[in-house]
Amino acid sequence: MLLEPKMLENIIVGLLVDNSFNWYVSPKDLWFLDRKKQEEAYMLKFKEIGLGNIGGNIHTDDERTGIEILDEHSIIEFTPKINKYSVSREELREALKLNLLTKSKEDTIYTFLPSLYINFDKRELYSLYSEPASYEDFVPENWMGVYENFLSMIDRKEKYWYDENGVDLLNIENDGGIR
Repeated sequence: MLLEPKMLENIIVGLLVDNSFNWYVSPKDLWFLDRKKQEEAYMLKFKEIGLGNIGGNIHTDDERTGIEILDEHSIIEFTPKINKYSVSREELREALKLNLLTKSKEDTIYTFLPSLYINFDKRELYSLYSEPASYEDFVPENWMGVYENFLSMIDRKEKYWYDENGVDLLNIENDGGIR
């Protein structure tokens, strides 16, 4: 695992592309699918608070350079750039178990709860990201973006938060605490 999940910095994202599911732990800023919409929203906010036209690009150089809109077409170009962030269910499970031994349950939930599920086949983004970064507001045209509990949409065999015996290590699907 190249990056460890880290609250407010590196998030866990599940991607479904061409009926193939993969987990990624990557910097959170990679996943605003429509960066043009995001930049327009920031510019409007700057004007509202009296900062006028600050201008400039709000994004740093990263794997998204040259891909302003990440959608079902550009994912083909993007996937090779993010392969280094790909992580197996087993790697995530082991990191989760270690975290449960060294951190509080609350911190572990915030760190290891998947933040996004993006289904490129159906053009859908689901967010559980807990801070005011509304990924669901910055999806491409003809996409659906919602803040919604998507855990039940993930195939059981991909759920790293279940151990080898089928126990929900975080008890996040059974306690009703996740929206």
